[in-house]
Amino acid sequence: MEQDIERATLWFLTARFMAAASGDIAVDSQPSAAGLFAQAVLGLSEDACIEGKSAARINRLSLIDCLSGVAALPPETQEKFLTGALMIALLDRRMDAAEVRWASVLASAMRLSTQRVEECCLAAHILTDMLHPVTRTS
Repeated sequence: MEQDIERATLWFLTARFMAAASGDIAVDSQPSAAGLFAQAVLGLSEDACIEGKSAARINRLSLIDCLSGVAALPPETQEKFLTGALMIALLDRRMDAAEVRWASVLASAMRLSTQRVEECCLAAHILTDMLHPVTRTS
């Protein structure tokens, strides 16, 4: 259980940094999307998420802690974290320069190939479309 809580803390820290990069931490859908992603994609329990994003855990960590943490994750989990961070950035249907930089820093820390980053971008677009479908008119 403690390992899941630590992974949840790292995920919510990663998501928080992406939300901060957007300049709009108060976007209503960001916390909800981060929680849904943690449970549905990362397979974390609701209890692990609640404890993992607690102020007592998350506020003691820094950007360096986040980057060293994601660097130590297994490759499959790294890709899920990057996909989730990109999804957080794309909730408003665009990425600002700071969001692109944070995604790039994450990918570099994870040592992901360009192909893997592109696959994560595609997956993030798909997830974002599922959360916020765009109505297309002809």
